[in-house]
Parts: sequence; C-alpha cells; structure tokens
Amino acid sequence: MKIGVVLALTIILVLALLVLFYATGSVLGISATELTGGVKVDNVGNIDCLVFVNSVEGNQRFELPIGQTIVVLNITKPIQVSAVTK
Repeated sequence: MKIGVVLALTIILVLALLVLFYATGSVLGISATELTGGVKVDNVGNIDCLVFVNSVEGNQRFELPIGQTIVVLNITKPIQVSAVTK
C-alpha cells in the first residue's frame, strides 16, 4: 500500500475518532506527514498517546504528549502510523 494511501486512511481514522470522542472531552488525534525517508507525527488531540511507526526496518513505539511532535527518519516505505491512548 502506498504511503499516501496509508496517510490518507490514518487521517480519516483520526477524524472519525475526533467525532466519536468529542462529546466525552478526551480526544485521541494524530497527524502524520510523509517526509523524505521518514514521517512526522503530531499529537493534535487533548490526551497523551502512544504512537507506533511500522516500516521495513521494524516497529518503533513512542510516547507522545499533548501538542508534541516526533520525526522518524531513515526508514523505508511502506510506513504505517497508529496510536492508542496512554
């Protein structure tokens, strides 16, 4: 699956989660942006989360506080990004 499709699906998932959890006050939301040789992930929600970046090189896990950003470089496509509440 191409990175653009993966990122588009991730964004759609984030928007769906925003709609589902808006009423509860806790919103899990991430934004993933493709970079040359990597990806940038922003926590755009209002809750800390764990972010998982999967690529050919393996799986990586990061704690991402509210409003923070991580950049993962030197990884090969396909890249998948997912998140769960901490």
